[in-house]
Amino acid sequence: MLRFLSCLLVPAMLVGTVSAQETQSADGLDQFRQFNPDSTQTIDFEAWSEILNDIILRVPRSRRVPAIGRPETTGSLIYRGNSTRYRYEANRVIYHLIDDDYETAIREFRIAMESLPARLDFSNLNSDEQLAYWLNLYNVAVIEHIMGRYPETRINRTRALGTGESLFEAKILTVAGVPLSLDDIRLRIVYPQWDDPRVMYGFHNGSIGGPNIRRDAYSGSDVWNQLDSNAREFINSLRGVENSSNRLRVSHIYEDAQMLFPDFETDLRAHLTHYANESTALQLEGDRPLATDVVEWHIADMTNGVIGCTGSGSPMTTTGTNNPNVFNLSSLNCNVIPQTGLFLMQYLFEERMRLIRENRLGTVDTIDIETPSDEPVINLTPSFAGSRQDDPEG
Repeated sequence: MLRFLSCLLVPAMLVGTVSAQETQSADGLDQFRQFNPDSTQTIDFEAWSEILNDIILRVPRSRRVPAIGRPETTGSLIYRGNSTRYRYEANRVIYHLIDDDYETAIREFRIAMESLPARLDFSNLNSDEQLAYWLNLYNVAVIEHIMGRYPETRINRTRALGTGESLFEAKILTVAGVPLSLDDIRLRIVYPQWDDPRVMYGFHNGSIGGPNIRRDAYSGSDVWNQLDSNAREFINSLRGVENSSNRLRVSHIYEDAQMLFPDFETDLRAHLTHYANESTALQLEGDRPLATDVVEWHIADMTNGVIGCTGSGSPMTTTGTNNPNVFNLSSLNCNVIPQTGLFLMQYLFEERMRLIRENRLGTVDTIDIETPSDEPVINLTPSFAGSRQDDPEG
């Protein structure tokens, strides 16, 4: 079971002054384009990190070997899981195990985040703190709405809660009095203001085909290292750059991000090459025509939106560890992890064993440790019941 949260997420200390709203442009977004490059004020997103660490299953980086064929189920010709070639890529949100306490915590964190710019001088934050804010707000809103609609299978068909509109186009957030959609945040605030292709990889759209959802929140002090890591994972996966002999096939997310690549094909190829490993670099060689047609909208969960048992046989009794990140494949209850999820768990087990044998499990990132400042911290961190156990996976 997921760990119990003892309290709701509420800003513990908000600093700064509430500034009067001046005349804004028609869309009201001008107020979000101001920042203070000299500010050392920070936002503490540890609350979101704690939730993510509990609800995200980390999947090893792609070997660029596509999953072939359809997994076979016992005693049935029906398979309701993901059968695409990308089904063993991307981190997963364990939606089918999220209980009421986590739903409340996620909702309250989104509310605290949404109200933050109305309760302090948002323009006094530096650009890195603001970028981390927008990425975390976007991702918590995506997870909250998918959670409210679950079980879902294809995210491009998901509607925002309480509306008949697309999850990405509906005005589901109100920040500093301005109604915002997820597309507003991504396409009309972040892309124009930061103008760096790496920002693409901070937006988790809820699908396997999008950039990874991390197990830690974005932070102003480390946001560019985090985005570099996500860019490297995505570009070197098949859902980022496909294997193809006659075209350079890349993800459809680059189509939306053309404003970040002034000379689109030339700049995109250079960007991909910068992060490419040996296998991906081979796909980037030559001058084959570019196609942004790699699309995978299946949900990034464990079971492809299947919450019951499939195939023949009766449920088994779960035994062993209570740690939600450790699984005994031989004794899992299909009411806890449906059969569609067992195929993924079996793959993860085999892949982790391979990485252990090759002594390649985990990565090491080197970052500069900032000198502590005298500026106060905007604290969104709650107190959780009980002591937290260290996660060996990081």
